[in-house]
Amino acid sequence: MADQIEPPKRISGMSRGSNRGRLVEVLRRQGPLPRVELARSTGLSFPAVSGLTSRLIAEELLCETETAATSWSDDADEDDADGLNGRRRGRPAVLLTLNPEFGRIIAVSLRMNLIETLIADFSGSGLAQSRLEIATRALDTGALCDLVIAQIDTMLEATATPRHRLLGIGIALQGIVNADTGRHLWSPALSVTDVDLVKPVRQAFDAEVVMANDAVAVALALTAAEPSLAQGLSATIMVGHGVGMGVVVDGEARWGAGAGSEIGHIKLGSNGPQCRCGQRGCIEAHLADYALYRDARTFLDLPPAAAQQPSEAQMALLRERARSGDPRLEHVFQQAGRALAEAVAATISVLRPHHVILAGPGLQAFDMMRRAYEERLEQAVLPWLLKSTAIYLRPSESAAIVEGMVRRTLWVVDRNRMEATE
Repeated sequence: MADQIEPPKRISGMSRGSNRGRLVEVLRRQGPLPRVELARSTGLSFPAVSGLTSRLIAEELLCETETAATSWSDDADEDDADGLNGRRRGRPAVLLTLNPEFGRIIAVSLRMNLIETLIADFSGSGLAQSRLEIATRALDTGALCDLVIAQIDTMLEATATPRHRLLGIGIALQGIVNADTGRHLWSPALSVTDVDLVKPVRQAFDAEVVMANDAVAVALALTAAEPSLAQGLSATIMVGHGVGMGVVVDGEARWGAGAGSEIGHIKLGSNGPQCRCGQRGCIEAHLADYALYRDARTFLDLPPAAAQQPSEAQMALLRERARSGDPRLEHVFQQAGRALAEAVAATISVLRPHHVILAGPGLQAFDMMRRAYEERLEQAVLPWLLKSTAIYLRPSESAAIVEGMVRRTLWVVDRNRMEATE
């Protein structure tokens, strides 16, 4: 929509504090590299990189992989024979990479009537995944904790992973969480509130446990997939079961009690439609899947949704019928487009981000929202503010949540491990 203002590049918090952390972070973001490229990317000297990598290989955190197909050189003193592409002549370089067998990470996503779990190796590659459909609002505190622990155990058993090899566990939830204390405060997917999930899970597995709002996890997954979106301040608005926002600054999530913004609960009107939060007129009450399906059922003969949450198949049918030309459904989606524009307008006006990313399965219907969305956005944002922000459409699948939690949990594990060994 607008040209992007180039944000200044910064060094992450982990990189500033730890040379080991800086090296591990570069490998995690860029993939396998020869030592000479690690020196360039980290800003460390070649001898420092050689010493650090030797120690990390001895600790089995790094390993050497096949030589590069192109002739990088591990000789830092050789002249650059190809100045145009930055490559050096010499013997083929040995690539260094994170040792995938160093340990395992498990991510759990808890959403309305669904628990999704993924186990990954230390490089972040997924090994096994499960989806359990269950009436989440029927769970009390004890049953919720037991169920999360059972799902983690299932992943360990499916991959024959001993418990002592589990380095970290990430838990993503809809709603309001306090990532600092590890407490779930409120979620539309649950009837219980103010629950400590981190403590019982940590006690069960003696591993690092990280909690997050699910929109933050999606923001991490998307900015990791497109590094250009990680520069500066990126705000990801996720639309699907609900409407939430995750903020990433220079590739790092804004973590803590206020990490996930409940932008979906900004009020468009005090007498608007009912929201699952118990109030009226929220952006989410016009835009989320359950709101669109609820409104459509007032004039269409549609089957009821379980716990007021339509399934993926039900939402696909609704989109199909809307595209067939039903003017009543077209009105519902146009109204949703205006609500989305209000969310984007509030984000741009308050945060002034470099990037706004519109994500989530709800954006599969963006073609039917676009006209009303664009008209309202131009009315709601000062022109010079709108021009300073690049807006991207990324209708991600739900899998992005667990992928993002794997990345965040690995980051925390890396940071804590590096700090402990500095």
